[in-house]
Amino acid sequence: MWRFFAALLLVIGLSACHRSAGKSAGPEELETVDVGGGLDAGLTTEFDEKARQVEIDMGGVLPSDFPPAMPVFSPSSIVDFGQGFVEIDTPVPAAEVRSALGAQIQRSGWAVDSIGEGGSVYTREGHRVRVVVAEAGSGARIRYEY
Repeated sequence: MWRFFAALLLVIGLSACHRSAGKSAGPEELETVDVGGGLDAGLTTEFDEKARQVEIDMGGVLPSDFPPAMPVFSPSSIVDFGQGFVEIDTPVPAAEVRSALGAQIQRSGWAVDSIGEGGSVYTREGHRVRVVVAEAGSGARIRYEY
């Protein structure tokens, strides 16, 4: 009986070797088929008013309670915000930011309440905003407290 099983294993082993000898050792080549674009491949947002890109030099989104009409220095990126404040970073040196931002805020109709080392305070239409510009590496960090 053991001779029968030994012979059976020998036949199975030889047939397995015979099948693997016919296969190629390398990967099979697959045919590449170009399926073209999808149904919406030709659509654009060219005529969609809501989809138009707005040129903004600021990364991030201001909180909804940020005072309207308060200019935000550009180029900049929001780095922190919370209840009543927003902090942004800019690569522009702090001295340049203080000068340019102060003038921009006043041109936008904000009145200067005070200017000091602890920041400048501006008011407009019942809104009061304290703006602090501090050195941050080679640029500046601007904190708006409202």
